[in-house]
Amino acid sequence: MARVADINMERCICGTCPSFPGDGGFYCAKGESAEAPERKGCDCGECPIFKEFLLSKGYYCADGSAEQIEA
Repeated sequence: MARVADINMERCICGTCPSFPGDGGFYCAKGESAEAPERKGCDCGECPIFKEFLLSKGYYCADGSAEQIEA
């Protein structure tokens, strides 16, 4: 059986975002990118993971995981 994290990584849309820094993805769970993203727009709000977990911020690739910044 696939792990929940693996399933969510497959659902992640970070790679299609105009600000995608080019490394990995799933920043809402894993935290900010090691590469500094250029803020060219944020697609977090369109992500099924964002909607499922009722997240409210964006630019997780730049600012950190939901756990870090959703407080």
